[in-house]
Amino acid sequence: MASVTRAVWVQLVTDIWASITDDLAHRTPLNIRYGIKGNGPLALTASSGQLTCSMRNHAGNSVGSQGAYSPGHANARAGWTFGVPILVSLTDGVATAFSVSSVTRSGSTATATTSTNHGRTTGDWVEIAGAVETDYNGPFQITVTGVATFTYTVFNSPGTPANGTITSTRTHIKFRGKVRSIEPDAGQYREQQVHVTAYDGMRDLAEANVRDVALQVDQGEDDILTSILDAVPADAQPTARSLATGIDTYPYAFDQVGGGRKALSLIQEVASNSRGFMFMKGDGTFVYQSRHGRSITASSYTFSNSMRALAVPATLDNVFNHVLATVHPRSEDAEATTVLYALTGAPPEIQPGASLTIIGNFRDPTNVTDKTLIGGTAVVTPVENTDYDGNSAANGSGSDLSSSLSVALTAWASSAKFVITNNHATTPIFLVNTSGVTLLQCRGKGIYDDGPQTVESESAQPYGDRPITVDLTLQANPNTAQGLADFIRASRESLADQVDSLEFAAYGSNVLMAAAVAGEPGERLTLTEAMTGLASVDAFIQSVELDIAPTWMVARWGLVVSSTDEIFILDDSVSGVLDTSKLGYA
Repeated sequence: MASVTRAVWVQLVTDIWASITDDLAHRTPLNIRYGIKGNGPLALTASSGQLTCSMRNHAGNSVGSQGAYSPGHANARAGWTFGVPILVSLTDGVATAFSVSSVTRSGSTATATTSTNHGRTTGDWVEIAGAVETDYNGPFQITVTGVATFTYTVFNSPGTPANGTITSTRTHIKFRGKVRSIEPDAGQYREQQVHVTAYDGMRDLAEANVRDVALQVDQGEDDILTSILDAVPADAQPTARSLATGIDTYPYAFDQVGGGRKALSLIQEVASNSRGFMFMKGDGTFVYQSRHGRSITASSYTFSNSMRALAVPATLDNVFNHVLATVHPRSEDAEATTVLYALTGAPPEIQPGASLTIIGNFRDPTNVTDKTLIGGTAVVTPVENTDYDGNSAANGSGSDLSSSLSVALTAWASSAKFVITNNHATTPIFLVNTSGVTLLQCRGKGIYDDGPQTVESESAQPYGDRPITVDLTLQANPNTAQGLADFIRASRESLADQVDSLEFAAYGSNVLMAAAVAGEPGERLTLTEAMTGLASVDAFIQSVELDIAPTWMVARWGLVVSSTDEIFILDDSVSGVLDTSKLGYA
């Protein structure tokens, strides 16, 4: 029977992973789930990944303290709190523990030399153990520098060279996130456990607001994704990124962000328009897999009647024979003279020496009551008496004090921030002109949605009309929409060779265990199963779920059949052949 070693690590001290594996409640398995839920035509972006586990909270735990995992308890472990980083590593029972002959350090870079060829590649994770200087120990992602050397990053400047009998073992990081829920069992007759829930980086992206982004003009989806991730607060950004090269070019993006949108909402919009796949790997890497990249991925796993369970569609829920796709052409003002934002209402008062910050969303000046956001570019530096004014009286009848104001303007894609400072020594200033009109505005070129254009693709089927609508908010070309509509309809109008999910007992064989610890969203596999009649059907992993106990592990993969995502790529050496058996749009 195959085996696996599970380990749970937390950063009780910043950047240092400490194992809390010994305090796991053995009768409660770890549960890990992450990836893209479902496999419908709009299932392109992952939701929040989740880890649940239980900790021993009685005096028999590794630190000998009741309440060690209860936040706020007098005996709570230092650093154990909400938001603490946490990861789970799985080490296959057949993984080789290589002897490390030396570990030296220069700055924060540790160089490990193994006694034999380690066989690792850059980006692999290893668990270092046995160093007397404990900062060298733990799970690390490595950079390979030779057949018997690799480097990794350490903290706290441990002594060099390291001492001890040191080993390096290949491991797989199957969850990385932050602790969000800590629920102790209270009461003397309960099991004295703490039940922990953590979420991966997709939850951070779902909660983080994005506003401070520049308008994107004629950019690819990888550039747009980079702008989104860069605009997220540092502590909410993914620990790593793997972004495929963009395929499409979008005339405009972020022109409707306004006062802010959730980062995940913007990512979902990019996924819908590019038909790419956005997800978080177990190790916390945010991945964009383009539709072209997915289509040429080779199969990594084969299951031939070796699964414990297999689910195929039993309803028409994800069957569609009528697809409507909408694009949104934009236009741009010829000159930077449009008032993109104007302050209205009673003029604000700014005290001497004080500053006032005002953030406004860009609106269509020809239809201010519509509340429709527009984008803006080429924003003009505010001009005194044209874009702002100042007066000693709220009705504009006092002295003109606009020369005592300084106005700093920061313009984003569809909003602007004004910081107005009153430099007068003694007099408050109102933002009003001598006609009594509140005056604070910014000018530039407006970006307008010229109205949606919808195309459709449909076929007659015995089951009737099954429609679906796809709103391509970043696309402008109706031919692109037509290609997508035809593609979705042709690949989704039948249930033939469709598959929903796969479940297998990882401990059943070394091959199955290797698949369970390594399998990630976006990877291709091949299925054959007698009861459903599937024969060498290729599918992609959409989501991963693992139940992990000390002596057993069950893996469940959400799947989408690969034929629904085959694309013509006429300039690719593998798939760039004219194959009429494949459907797709370029």
